[in-house]
Amino acid sequence: MPANATAPNLSHYPKLRIASYRDQLKDGTADSLRMNYSYRGNFYSYSINLSRTACNYGGYRHWFNCPSCLKRMGVLYCAGIYICRHCTQANYGSQLEQPIDNLFRRLNAIRARLGWLVGIASGYGQRPKGMHRTTYNNLIFEYNNLMARLIGAYRKMLDKN
Repeated sequence: MPANATAPNLSHYPKLRIASYRDQLKDGTADSLRMNYSYRGNFYSYSINLSRTACNYGGYRHWFNCPSCLKRMGVLYCAGIYICRHCTQANYGSQLEQPIDNLFRRLNAIRARLGWLVGIASGYGQRPKGMHRTTYNNLIFEYNNLMARLIGAYRKMLDKN
C-alpha cells in the first residue's frame, strides 16, 4: 500500500545546510556551531559539532554531526532541535508520491529541459538551440515511453471502475 500523500515529509521542516556556512568555516578552525533560535514558541540554545574530511585535491569538506545520532550529515532539519533526516523519521516528498505522480514529475522535468511549456496537454516544441540531436532524440524517446506508460496507467484505472 503506498504511503499517504499527506504524511509529513522533509519539506515540512526548516533546513540547515552546511554549504551556507562555507565562508565561516573556510579557515578550518571551527569544531562546532552555536545555535540560538526560537521555534514554535520555544527558545533553543545548543552547539552542533562539526567534522571535516579531506578532499582528493586539497582542502576540506565540512559536515554536521547530528546531535541525536552523531551521523555525519550535510543537511539538518529543525524538529525542535536540528537533527538529521533519519532522526526526524520523515520521508522525501518523492517517496510519498503515487507511481502516476512520479510519471508526471519526470515528464515535466523532460519538458523543462527541452524548454517546452509544463503540462502534457501543451504539445511538443522545437529542439533547443545548441542541444545535440542525439540528446534531443533520446529525450523524445524517453518522453514518448513515459507518455505510453501514463496512458497505460490511466487505462488500468478506467478498467477497474
